[in-house]
Amino acid sequence: MASVVSVVFFSAEIVAQSSPQSFWTFSEIRSDTNSDNTLDYFGEEVSITGIANIETGLLHEHYLQAFIQNDSAGMSVFAMEIETPFEEGDSVVATGKIERYNGLAEVHIESYQVFKTASSIKVRPLSEVIESPERYLGMLAEGEGKVIEKGSTFNGKYVRISTEGSSKSMMVYVSNFHSMFDQFDFDVLGIGDRISVKGVITEYNPEFPEVRTFKLFLRTPEDLVFQGIPQFYLYLIAGACTLLILVILGWVVSLKRSVNTKTKTIQANLEQKEVLLREIHHRVKNSLAIVSGLIHLQEGNTESREAKRVLQDTQARIQSVALVHEKLYKTESLSKIRLNTYIRDLVEAIHRTFTDYKEGVELKFDMEEVLLETERVIPCGLLMNELVVNAYKHAFSKNKRGELHIRLKEIGDDIVLIVSDNGPGLPSGSEQQKDESLGAMLINSFASRLKAKMEVINREIGGTEYMFRFPSEKTTD
Repeated sequence: MASVVSVVFFSAEIVAQSSPQSFWTFSEIRSDTNSDNTLDYFGEEVSITGIANIETGLLHEHYLQAFIQNDSAGMSVFAMEIETPFEEGDSVVATGKIERYNGLAEVHIESYQVFKTASSIKVRPLSEVIESPERYLGMLAEGEGKVIEKGSTFNGKYVRISTEGSSKSMMVYVSNFHSMFDQFDFDVLGIGDRISVKGVITEYNPEFPEVRTFKLFLRTPEDLVFQGIPQFYLYLIAGACTLLILVILGWVVSLKRSVNTKTKTIQANLEQKEVLLREIHHRVKNSLAIVSGLIHLQEGNTESREAKRVLQDTQARIQSVALVHEKLYKTESLSKIRLNTYIRDLVEAIHRTFTDYKEGVELKFDMEEVLLETERVIPCGLLMNELVVNAYKHAFSKNKRGELHIRLKEIGDDIVLIVSDNGPGLPSGSEQQKDESLGAMLINSFASRLKAKMEVINREIGGTEYMFRFPSEKTTD
């Protein structure tokens, strides 16, 4: 190996031309002639050379995990530590043993050398690679596609894209070991968005070795670029609803400041102050009722079914805020509300609005008495509104007995809120994203304001269960 390296010091290409038998080809390393899922030369010590298509320290901060390629193939290389860093475009000569990791054939490096070269890296078009990805393992590919799925695994996050003119798809993946994992913002991606990607084609199938799974590994956040505006009309509706909520909350804040200014002369009289505050909440509740009534009138003058649905959802959210203020002027404390009582009243109020399901849906409550600060009850109420209205819209039907189960517990320093139904469960694919993306966005937003950890599951006995766990005491931001 020493003699080979000394020649490569002058040119990696010269070594490959003058000593063709010194290096193993990538196809030889991957050979499995009897198709038994065992590499023919597993454990053999080999020497390989190629051009790095990714720099060290990206896919893992400490391990040497990278890919090298030539014009026709590529190979994964791995070592327990990075001895000599290399960059994209550098020539690498390495010696190591043939191994397999989660379905991927790779060379575990024992020693390697790096040489600066002016060699260019061949990049394959994604439209070509997506038809036969096994031919391009370890190589760079780039192209455009439409997002048809997004999700996460135990060790990373991904979107799946399809290219125009092909019936196949490709997973675009980022491992949670990636040094810039948090900089890949997949949350803004939605089904139907068009993106441009560039990355390394690799194989990964830890659960089912007999099924080959191919992925495009993104190297840096710059390898993923939006094409056009993502989910514009949904953001427009969400922005309008958010603006309406902010106007209402701003109105409440303005009224409170106005009352505080007018009552400075009677600050010493606590009982008088409480009376005035109760009156404020009463008026806010009445004002919200007026806004809700105006929206109801607008709904009656609208022929668009979609517009009616948006107005009804907005009216329900306003009513959930109004119920908080109703509780405030009727309770002894002005700082905390019995969350269990508020949730029961809110759910029963929503239940009464769905007249078609009033007799067919059974409400079940299993709630402990829990006190919650006023400012956290509002996002909690809006969260409950989204969950319950969503259940009536998607989980229940007129010809089947429905069941909506609400549980509220205080466990240690946390409050646990669970909402479950016996419907068909969450749908999969693009229809779920299209129909529920606004509701899902609002649910995530309100859960974030509560600093709640959310878990959503399809129950084995049927139906969907949402579980939220958030601190029982308010924490500083």
